[in-house]
Amino acid sequence: MILKIINSILILTAVFMGFKQGIAMISGKPEMTAMFGKWGFDKTGLIINGAVTILASILILFPKTFV
Repeated sequence: MILKIINSILILTAVFMGFKQGIAMISGKPEMTAMFGKWGFDKTGLIINGAVTILASILILFPKTFV
């Protein structure tokens, strides 16, 4: 039982962190634009990457998605 609780906490933490990073990319925070600008990402690419990050973090809640 305690293992399921720990597992749930870790999953929710991963979802929260992914969602937070995706929102930071979509909103265009200066730290994100500077970091991804080094790799040649423009504003549109950053928004698309943020949307994919949010989608991936939400899909973590549905484990059968990856089977």
